[in-house]
Amino acid sequence: MRWIMSFSLACLGFFIAACCVMWGLGVFSGISAEATAGALFGIFFATAIGAALMALAVYSDQSGHDEIIFRNKSEPGSESSGKA
Repeated sequence: MRWIMSFSLACLGFFIAACCVMWGLGVFSGISAEATAGALFGIFFATAIGAALMALAVYSDQSGHDEIIFRNKSEPGSESSGKA
């Protein structure tokens, strides 16, 4: 669980570094303050959702929760194989 926090903090650090680089290059110079804040807000939440979904996918894979579903589907004669 600790690696999820490390991954999240690394993503946040990368986001802040990327915004600082873009700010330094003058990417936001021709845009109003409201549009800049809205763009940064949208990029931040899109990145946060992507990072959270990837962390949950890796956690689910490593915890073995997916094995039960895979095992039930692959067993011959199970209810999910299509036989009634």
